[in-house]
Amino acid sequence: MNITERIYVRFFIKSGFPYARHLKKKGALRHQGVGCFIAKNCGLPDGYLTSIGDNVWLTDGCQLLCHDASVIMLNIRNASHLDRVAPITLGDHVFLGNRTTLLPGITVGSHVIIGAGSVVTHDIPDGEVWAGNPARHICTTQSYRDKLDTATRALPWYPLLAKTGRHVFDPHLEIKLRKMRIAHFFPDEKNPE
Repeated sequence: MNITERIYVRFFIKSGFPYARHLKKKGALRHQGVGCFIAKNCGLPDGYLTSIGDNVWLTDGCQLLCHDASVIMLNIRNASHLDRVAPITLGDHVFLGNRTTLLPGITVGSHVIIGAGSVVTHDIPDGEVWAGNPARHICTTQSYRDKLDTATRALPWYPLLAKTGRHVFDPHLEIKLRKMRIAHFFPDEKNPE
């Protein structure tokens, strides 16, 4: 990246949605679907080997490593010519939690959630939640969604969420939600106006 582009990215791209659009316009990845969120500090050192589908979220500090640089040390030590490089492919509707690392050759199916800090060493099929180091299967995406639905319906601000339709992020609604959350989680504190 040249200095002009670095300045542009640093000061004029504020979040992962415009950054994803910037990367797509540049053709930085082998394939990139629509509606993606890519945090500016997400590591994509081998974009030419990285394919992501629609509505993929690569959050803060994620690393998609299509190469294993440890072979360099082994090659120097043994005067060898080892190489470990393989593509990474993510399906549609995939969420990678903060600081998730994917190793070379990983394929992640569609409708997958990977928990923060996970290290993915094996392929992940469609519709599953994985987490840990190394990442392991936790549950299906549907059972996780059902559990969240039950918990959300019990929250005092659920009626406010239900009125809005699809809840992603609305800065005006967030002001009301913040006040309700403070009152709920810290009932003894005075709610700031």
